Amino acid sequence: MGDFYAVLHECGGRRVNQDSITLQRMVTRKGVVTMVLLCDGMGGMDAGEIASGYVAERMAVWFYDVLPGVLKSGYRSWKVSKSLQRALFRIHEDLRQYGENRGLRCGTTFTLLLIAGKNYQVFHLGDSVAYRLGRRCRRITDFHTKDGGVTKCIGIGRYHKPQERHGRMFGVKDYLLCSDGMRHFLKEQDLQRALQRDEITDRSLAERALQNLARVAARRGESDNMSAVYLRCGV
Repeated sequence: MGDFYAVLHECGGRRVNQDSITLQRMVTRKGVVTMVLLCDGMGGMDAGEIASGYVAERMAVWFYDVLPGVLKSGYRSWKVSKSLQRALFRIHEDLRQYGENRGLRCGTTFTLLLIAGKNYQVFHLGDSVAYRLGRRCRRITDFHTKDGGVTKCIGIGRYHKPQERHGRMFGVKDYLLCSDGMRHFLKEQDLQRALQRDEITDRSLAERALQNLARVAARRGESDNMSAVYLRCGV
């Protein structure tokens, strides 16, 4: 089983999909580096779509233009964190100013997974979620919510330092990033059963599993956008 990924990007019952996904990969002297980012826009139809797309685009630029220099002398999680936070703060301020100038609440959640060789790093704000799959489905991000609302995001209010998680990987690892539309009506047991490693052996099977999960969520009452990225990494 080699490395592969699968993407789900469904409008659900909404007219516009405010979620944005970017998956980028580059080969460096230190090995292959992969970035997966899922953003769930907030603030009304157009504003949410603009915010999530803008953040995804700016982070792709950071990945190719800035990150190679950060990794030039080897992988250091603190260096990656410092660089990413610097970029994310500028993105937040630019997006916040854009919204204020137009009278919009223009924000987005932010869930990013970065893999470089055996190193992984997660950065997170909002109510989307990242899971690590194996013998069980384990959530590796918190929910930044209160009374049904998101308390930490990009583009609205003050800048919040993202939640971080980092570590080393050994063997084959599977990750799943989901917008909140893929978790409201789906339990972790549902995800675990649908994405069992022995049964998901290629991209097409993974895509079919994500589509089946979206149909289950819709039958149970989900009407929000539903987005997800499944990533298998063999190291």
